[in-house]
Amino acid sequence: MAAVRSATVRPLSREVSQAVTRAALLDAAEAMILESSLAGLSLRAVCARAGFTQGAFYSNFASREELLLALMERNLAERARSLGELTTDFGTDDLDDTLERVGDWLSTVAGRHEWARMAIELRLEGLRDPTFARRLAAAEARIDRLFAAWLRNVIEHYGLAPKFSPQAIVEALLILWRGIALRDEMAGEPVLPARELFITCLRAMLETRA
Repeated sequence: MAAVRSATVRPLSREVSQAVTRAALLDAAEAMILESSLAGLSLRAVCARAGFTQGAFYSNFASREELLLALMERNLAERARSLGELTTDFGTDDLDDTLERVGDWLSTVAGRHEWARMAIELRLEGLRDPTFARRLAAAEARIDRLFAAWLRNVIEHYGLAPKFSPQAIVEALLILWRGIALRDEMAGEPVLPARELFITCLRAMLETRA
């Protein structure tokens, strides 16, 4: 009778194992920031929550700042993927149809309260650390430019001459987004009609110059 070979489980490669550890540390840090705040975040607590030693932490991140920057980049990458859902193929849509579509997207983003809370926490960290603030601003600017480029396509497609630049419109919408998310978080439920507010503000800022 032929011997039955036992299935062998290959150990994870060093690269995969490190990626798993890194993701677990980022998940732990994000959860702790959202549960309490960033100011009191300790590396020891992050490691304990993720189930790794501090040695494992320093194999992935050089410092607390590097952890926060990696967390910021992951958060912004999620927003960029979400922004990618907005197509530049306008088809037969008129301007109202397009504004409705961007209103839907913005309200979905506004519903991700953890994104807004993380953005606020990271900005507070920037007040304590000017170097971190500069790196945060540079990373956020990349996402802002993606959204501004989409708005520029809208403006050119419909032949608009708005009162504000695409970049200024993006900044205004981001401020509104953070404010709505924070207000809803404090109230424990949606307080403001985000979708209608976004569409109204966007329409007003896209109006032709006098």
